[in-house]
Amino acid sequence: MGPCLSETELISRFFNFNIPGQWPTQGIGDDCAIIQVGNRRLAVTTDTVASGTHFLPNADPYTVGKKSLAVNLSDLAAAGADPRCFFLALSLPKSDSSWLEAFSRGLYECAKEFACPLIGGDTTKTAKIGHSQAPFSITITAIGEVERGLTRQGALIGDDIWVSGTVGDAYLALMLRTGQWTGTCDSYLAAAMDTPVPRVALGQFLSHFATACADISDGFLKDLGNILVRSNVGAEVYVDRLAVSPQLARRTQEERRQAQLAGGDDYELVWTAPESARQRIIDYAQKCQENGQPLLLTRVGKVVSSGLKLLNNDGGEIQNTFYGFDHFAQEDV
Repeated sequence: MGPCLSETELISRFFNFNIPGQWPTQGIGDDCAIIQVGNRRLAVTTDTVASGTHFLPNADPYTVGKKSLAVNLSDLAAAGADPRCFFLALSLPKSDSSWLEAFSRGLYECAKEFACPLIGGDTTKTAKIGHSQAPFSITITAIGEVERGLTRQGALIGDDIWVSGTVGDAYLALMLRTGQWTGTCDSYLAAAMDTPVPRVALGQFLSHFATACADISDGFLKDLGNILVRSNVGAEVYVDRLAVSPQLARRTQEERRQAQLAGGDDYELVWTAPESARQRIIDYAQKCQENGQPLLLTRVGKVVSSGLKLLNNDGGEIQNTFYGFDHFAQEDV
């Protein structure tokens, strides 16, 4: 048996096919493939959500339906795309009509909100081996249309680093629900984990001037790191500038930093943009109210030539002990 690989290593080593095609793309390594088809540019993404990984086995199927599509639309948002349609592949242990009714209702509501119809797919029954049932999963391929299209590649030295929303809340919800941290998961935290809202409108706004963008699914540091690697640059990040919810602010500094820097499952956006765009972003935040307040868009750092420095508010460097989510990091050898 060979050595276990990280998710990034796995994709790069085994699935980075260099086969020329008639639909040019930017290559793998981004939230979406940007495909030139005639005079149109399409953003295409595929995401799987699996029981036990992305949602708890006893999760409300209604929220599972909403989240399944939302995480794909978040990838489209990171590309600055306008959603057009999606395909659905279901792998289920049984055709439970009650579960499917609630799941489809959540899926439908998300699809309707973002005008993104379901146009095809597949259903499969998962196998039972011995006394164990294979976990069920939902795979969605979503397609959007872009004018320019954002990728993780393009960040420039001197660019600002921005983040939307309050990252870390979904991770806090998970820690509380699984009993790893003490406390109660309230309705706000439950919604952060169960029904994230993709930043589609924000992504479309950023597509006109941002230099690089990613959605935060595996943790702020990991997804920012993907931008840095793809763009061949570094960053200085003031970690305590990350906007924090009241719920997370009440936790210890170690817990807060762990949730915000490495928690993941937020589906907010992290992007880079030139200094000249600062006022434009601030004005947009003021115009786009959310819960009666300006949209929360926070400048947390700057792109530099190389490396990644985490700084406190006084400019002192913090040792990086935080790592984002990797599907195969805990794999048994």
